[in-house]
Amino acid sequence: MLDVVEEFVNKIISFGGFKRSEFSNRAYGELSTAIKNMSKHDVVMISPIINKYKSCKGELIIDTTDNPKYGLKKTAIKMKNLSNGAYGKGFKIVLFLYRVKNKTLPLGFGLLHKGSKTQEQITLDGLSILRNTFKLKPKNVLADGAFGTQKITKRLDDYGMSFVIKGKKNYSLDKKQFKNQIQRGYGSKTGYLNNGVKVKIIRRPKRFFMTNRVSLPDEEVLATYDKRWKIEETFRFLKSRIGLNRCQQHSIRSQEIYTFGCLAAYSIFETIRDQSIYKTANSFFLGDRVIDNSIMNQVFAA
Repeated sequence: MLDVVEEFVNKIISFGGFKRSEFSNRAYGELSTAIKNMSKHDVVMISPIINKYKSCKGELIIDTTDNPKYGLKKTAIKMKNLSNGAYGKGFKIVLFLYRVKNKTLPLGFGLLHKGSKTQEQITLDGLSILRNTFKLKPKNVLADGAFGTQKITKRLDDYGMSFVIKGKKNYSLDKKQFKNQIQRGYGSKTGYLNNGVKVKIIRRPKRFFMTNRVSLPDEEVLATYDKRWKIEETFRFLKSRIGLNRCQQHSIRSQEIYTFGCLAAYSIFETIRDQSIYKTANSFFLGDRVIDNSIMNQVFAA
């Protein structure tokens, strides 16, 4: 299996995208079967990475990124570009990242499209797999306000997972909206969400944050949430250097295979780097280095 992934990642680097014609039917079929085996409930988990780092305490970061696509009428969903307010079509990638030992590794992902489950359910399924199948016990779970739903915060608390999630002003604490609990400026307050989870909310000054570790000082909570920004750097690298959004294949299975390949490439660069990930990647893109068996074993052998 590793030799097929090695071939796939090297071709992504060489061509800057996905060309089905570059793979033999055997290699593509083997990779497709592997992705199918790793896929449960619309979530693909990268089991070698999880098994390698699950005993390490780190931050589990969850977020989404838009992947605009055209010609995918049966699967594309409508998406809003937050930078300019325009709408387009494509699908979203829900990514589970693990920040540990100064490395940030992708544990898994799910594709949000017309035929998939909701973002909330993909997230719940991912959390369930990480906790029940792989026994992952993160130090903290970090996410933005889109993941602060009643079901997700309840699931995290039931699992005994500490979370710091950006809140929305219309979320309720003790049956009263956040914006009315702390009406202006700075402050914090402890109470209960509608699902019965005890949290502390913090306001700074137009943003709200919430955590189920209510004894933590406000500034420590905010400093913990700041670590979530790493996922934005990961998305930027995946798109600008690896070409996450360059796969023009129409099937969701092909999109999953390509996304897996991009995340595998990212895992390699992040694991072996002794400098910035950009400088490490450049040595491969410029042809000075190639990904071989020794690198694959170093990254994926648990």
